[in-house]
Amino acid sequence: MRSLKLLITCLLLTGATQVHAEINKPSESVFGKVFSDDSNRPLKDVTITAVLLNKKEKFTLSDTDGEYGISELKPGVYKIIFEKDGYRKVVKEKVTIKANAPIELNVEMEQGLFFDLAPSPLHFFQAE
Repeated sequence: MRSLKLLITCLLLTGATQVHAEINKPSESVFGKVFSDDSNRPLKDVTITAVLLNKKEKFTLSDTDGEYGISELKPGVYKIIFEKDGYRKVVKEKVTIKANAPIELNVEMEQGLFFDLAPSPLHFFQAE
């Protein structure tokens, strides 16, 4: 009888540990860090946007440690865009998101020169 109680207690503890581990899993579909390429320091306030079929699904900002996470993305093939004033935009194409399979994307962003960041004068003229 005592061994039966011990067995039941062990099973209950194992189940509780498993539930606790499932609750504490990273819930982000995409996560990572954003760094400056010249100093390798984390970049704060980078806008990270997930685009699916030319539609913005979700976006977030990186924190003071350069870390970010976008949660609850539907499965599919995404374009992940990283943007920050003073830096060149980084686009990661064909990022496949699967259910319950988080993707880690760490990115280095390069500081841009003014002419890299401003639109071309031709941008303002439409071809007819």
